[in-house]
Amino acid sequence: MALTHTQTVDDLVILNNADKVVSEVTVKTVSVDDDDAANLTIESRENYHLDTTLGISTSTFVAYDSLTQDTVLGWITSELGSSNVKINHESWISSVKNPPAPTQVSQALPW
Repeated sequence: MALTHTQTVDDLVILNNADKVVSEVTVKTVSVDDDDAANLTIESRENYHLDTTLGISTSTFVAYDSLTQDTVLGWITSELGSSNVKINHESWISSVKNPPAPTQVSQALPW
């Protein structure tokens, strides 16, 4: 079993002004188990809010038109690292591959 997680920027929200400062990032996480990719694939999206108080005055500001996916993901590296999305995906895939035994079952009548 090889389980892979791919995280990509799915959407950017900017402040409604000429500076185009990114205020929110949506990341799509896709997890796939190659044992049965058709049935063992899950995806979800998470939103991450960015601190925009410094606006364009910071020395690390990157103009909207110059942004790359790597740059944007770099802004939220620690948040991505502390997210449980990959763990949740792995749990779901595991439960599909090895469903838990039901807590109750129907039994034939004893008579």
